[in-house]
Amino acid sequence: MPSSHLQTRSVTNTSKAGLAWPNADSVDISQFGSTGKISWYYTWSPFPTDSNFEFVPMFWGTKSIDQFSSTIQQTLSNKRMNVTAILGMNEPEQAGQSNLTAQEGVQLWQTYVQPLHGMGLRLGSPAPSSAPSGKVWLQDFFTACGTNCTVDFIAMHWYGTNATQFISYLQDYHDTFQKPLWVTEWSCQNYVNLQDQCSADEIVQFLNTTQSFMDSADFVERYSWFGAMPNTQGVNPADALLDNKGRINALGQQYIGVQGNQTNSSNPNIIISRGLSLFPFYSLVTVVFGVIQVAFFML
Repeated sequence: MPSSHLQTRSVTNTSKAGLAWPNADSVDISQFGSTGKISWYYTWSPFPTDSNFEFVPMFWGTKSIDQFSSTIQQTLSNKRMNVTAILGMNEPEQAGQSNLTAQEGVQLWQTYVQPLHGMGLRLGSPAPSSAPSGKVWLQDFFTACGTNCTVDFIAMHWYGTNATQFISYLQDYHDTFQKPLWVTEWSCQNYVNLQDQCSADEIVQFLNTTQSFMDSADFVERYSWFGAMPNTQGVNPADALLDNKGRINALGQQYIGVQGNQTNSSNPNIIISRGLSLFPFYSLVTVVFGVIQVAFFML
């Protein structure tokens, strides 16, 4: 059927905020639902958790072919999941992640992801890291695709400590690819000097500034903060939205818009700067069988 005649699955909740959720059912995800701010979640996998939020499956990469192929149709047929979109490969330019050339990425896309467009699903690009090689990989992917890949939105990651740089980075991605953005990982994290991390107060400011910008930016469709887990596994623990017992904390309440848990300013000129985090370090997150693993690499 020509794409112009496809019936796109309807999105019933237009809130942008979501959860990058590696906890399976070991943590109660419903505690993030009290305000209606959270509308969706993903798990770096095709496996959902027990939730009424919209689930967004991910085709992680070569290692997930069997899992994705054997479960995706059942997931799509489950009306409770309310699946409307699919996420592509995770940080494909990184050796510790899906580790693909652009050409390999295109082959996987056309085999496992592209056919889902015919079911009315919106397709999100492979999500590169914020290392400079990430954007280059995505450009090469589109070149190799030609007209043979449907990409409805760009998925992307960013780690840093400067809210203004974050906003500029998003604007550059939108200018480059001319598609809506999903920021599926971001947090206030210093990879230049690992001993000099954002304080809790600085994270409150950083989250408020960046989240407020994305809520107001038409070209940002969705976002998910990295930290919806009791143990952030090497990322600044002050970025966590949960305490060590899996209960939503003050930052988590800020993220979901609980009154009184946000700063007064959403000025993007607030700069929380401890150095550029785009290089030489960046974080890589892998979820294998529900276990989150974080590795650090030097460019």
